[in-house]
Amino acid sequence: MHHSHHLEIYEKLREKLDKAPVGFPKTVSGVEKEILSVLFSEEEAKIAVHMPFITFTAEQLAERTGKSLEYVEKILNEMAKKGTVWRGERKGKVEYRLFPIVVGLAEMHFLPGPGKDPLQEKLAPLFYRYHKEGFLDEIGAREHSILRALPERDTISEKAEILPFEDAVKLVKERDFHAVGYCACRIMAKFHGEGCRRSLENCLHFGSLGKYMVEHGYARKITAEEAIAILKQANLEGLVHCTERSQGPISTICNCCSDCCVFFKSIYEAKHPNAIAHSSYVAIAEISKCIACGICMLRCPMKAIKVKVNREPAKVEAERCIGCGVCVPTCPVDAIELVEREDKPEIPDHKTYIQQLLEDRGKDFSALL
Repeated sequence: MHHSHHLEIYEKLREKLDKAPVGFPKTVSGVEKEILSVLFSEEEAKIAVHMPFITFTAEQLAERTGKSLEYVEKILNEMAKKGTVWRGERKGKVEYRLFPIVVGLAEMHFLPGPGKDPLQEKLAPLFYRYHKEGFLDEIGAREHSILRALPERDTISEKAEILPFEDAVKLVKERDFHAVGYCACRIMAKFHGEGCRRSLENCLHFGSLGKYMVEHGYARKITAEEAIAILKQANLEGLVHCTERSQGPISTICNCCSDCCVFFKSIYEAKHPNAIAHSSYVAIAEISKCIACGICMLRCPMKAIKVKVNREPAKVEAERCIGCGVCVPTCPVDAIELVEREDKPEIPDHKTYIQQLLEDRGKDFSALL
């Protein structure tokens, strides 16, 4: 075990990270402090506690900490390389931002792909313990979901209106920069001899977040067309597109499996059914066409479809269905599609979304500054 003053700085940093919209709660075992000691040196932790979660300049941080500009710039650039601080340029000025746990510290070292980062082996078992001891509740036990299912565009009925914030193709095309990395959840699961056989390189990031990841070797640059092709392939493989539960512009689309994804684990292991908000659509099977083969039932990540194989046609439990469209592309008779739900979810603008996530934990926007 570390000596106590050493742990104290990591507890201070944990408290800091816990102020973010998706926080970093304390556990009985203190495994979260071990995670932080892998990601931050003591020197970095001491300066990170002074960083805001919104963008800042090296000058501003030097002023806040009383350290020299030279020292602050050096440490910030090192942390940007290590994936703990975002670095970007706006109007010719270099800006920084402390990464929260999600999207950020939890994924960064896995994004380059399995075996590509020496810290993966240390972090995987620590995050695994942390998920069980605290994080599954942090992301799932809240009034407002962090993520929403984004329907696969081609699975929506021709009769249904495609809402702009539900249109993955439009959401991808309106961003100016596109990047793809590897799924942290599936890589972590593999370290535990668990996991699934679905493909890994389909974690999509856009805009300034994507640009940072490409510049620092955490992801590779792709075109909007390639991103859309990745979404289509992911849907065929049975992966669920998930994005922030705000109208956009969005910065991330994950392609999640129900075996490994930490949000699906929150649903199944920690019993938080609303960890992923449903889309504005629901799957519906046309009974006259359905041949009761059961493929959609096997594919549904929410176990929302019941089929008496070879006997009774598919029935979708609308309450459970998240409207992802995973059931659609492999139906041999085109009997199932997404239609508009009657109870459409409220999808807020970005600022309201952040405020809702903070309110869920009795936190305040001012803590991010």
